[in-house]
Formats: sequence, structure tokens, C-alpha cells
Amino acid sequence: MNRNLTIQNLAIAIATKNHNPSILTFDFLKYSDIIPSDWELARQPVVNNQVSQLVFRNGVSLAAQQDLLSFVEIVGTKDISEVQIPAIAHNYVRALPNVEYQAVGIDIRGYITANQLGEEAGVENYIKTLLAPAPWQEVGNAPVKASIQLAFSLDRGQLSLNINEGKLYITEEETVPIVMFYGNFSYGAEGNTKDTRLQSIHQLIDNWQEDLKTYLDIINTKFLSSQIILRDAPESEFIAPELLIPQV
Repeated sequence: MNRNLTIQNLAIAIATKNHNPSILTFDFLKYSDIIPSDWELARQPVVNNQVSQLVFRNGVSLAAQQDLLSFVEIVGTKDISEVQIPAIAHNYVRALPNVEYQAVGIDIRGYITANQLGEEAGVENYIKTLLAPAPWQEVGNAPVKASIQLAFSLDRGQLSLNINEGKLYITEEETVPIVMFYGNFSYGAEGNTKDTRLQSIHQLIDNWQEDLKTYLDIINTKFLSSQIILRDAPESEFIAPELLIPQV
């Protein structure tokens, strides 16, 4: 049985200090060569001094707050070579080099369905396998809902990982139970000059492929192995990209 994770969204978040959200407009992105000229908006953009957001038909969403830029892309069945937001993030930083960029977060949201876990394991039993048996699990007249938050210290930095039960919406009437794995890698910009900090920001954006590889390896080998899933056993749209608020 294939138990590999499906990547739903990839996001790059950049913490900023003096960025004006109203700069993020379709014309600015197009005429500054930040996005390709043939990109089309999926709906009317939101642009003001507090928050701006543009959602495109190709599954890419860009948003800006006073202290945060986010670049989000629905991945699904895309090949890694087709992912576009790293290049868009690079272009944005190059177009506005005087913004004080503080840090970069690489956010990955993936899931596995109950069917992949196996009928006997299921979503609820899977979550229980990650927790030590305790009396609180028997409280109430229905299986307890659990959310797990973990932090791993890796060579390059820290990975924060949240594990939750969720639902995959096939249609408005049909849903599939899933286990969601939300990973966040966060890095602070280094350097004492504007140029060195810009160089650091670009390098941190380029970490995304290595971070994705690390995330997939940890989930697939440490959380989705048969030893874990069976221990306790007796293309669809999930979340709109604009609802994903990346961490840094």
C-alpha cells in the first residue's frame, strides 16, 4: 500500500520591517517582471495599507501585511520543477531591495488519507499511536480529537511540525478523513549590511528544495512506516491558498 505523503501547499514567508502592503498590485507584479505577463487573476484583488492579496488562476497566491510577505502555491500533482513561487519570491526581493527583510520561513502542508492508512488504522487510531496510552483518551462518548505539535533541532535550524486530523473535500457533500502534517522551517537573515542581508535572504529562499526533501524524509520514514501505522491497528481542493497563513 502506498503511504507516501501528498503535498498540498508550499509557502515561502518573508518577515519584513518597512514594507508597504499597498505596493502589492497586479500592475506592479506584471510591469516589474515579478510574475509572467500571461498570469491571470482568479478574482478581484484586495489592496490597501493594511493587507493586500492577489490570487491567480494557476494556484499561486501572494499576500502582504505590514510585517509579512507570503507566497503560496498549490502543489498537488505538480513536479518539483514546476513549482513557481521560489522564483517569484526572488523576483520580488530584487524588485524592492530597500525593504528590510528579516527572516524566511519555508512552510509545507501535506496529508495522507484514511484509505492510505488502512481501514483498521484510520485517522483517529493513527493519532493515538503517536501518543502514550493514558486515561484522558477515554474521556467522553466519542474518540478524543488530538493535535500534536513537535519541534526538531536540525543541522540548519528548527523544524516545527503540527499533526492534525482533517478532511479532504471531494465535493460539497463528500469528504475524506485525512491526517495533516504542517511543517515550518524558519531562518533569520544574516549579515550587517544591506547587500549581505539580501544575499542571505536569497540563499534562504533557495533552501526550499532541501527543506522539502527533509520534510518528506521525516514524514515518510518516521511517521508513515508500517511499524507506526500497524502498531495499534485491530485531486481535490483542500484549503484555499489565501487561508494559509505561513509562519516565519
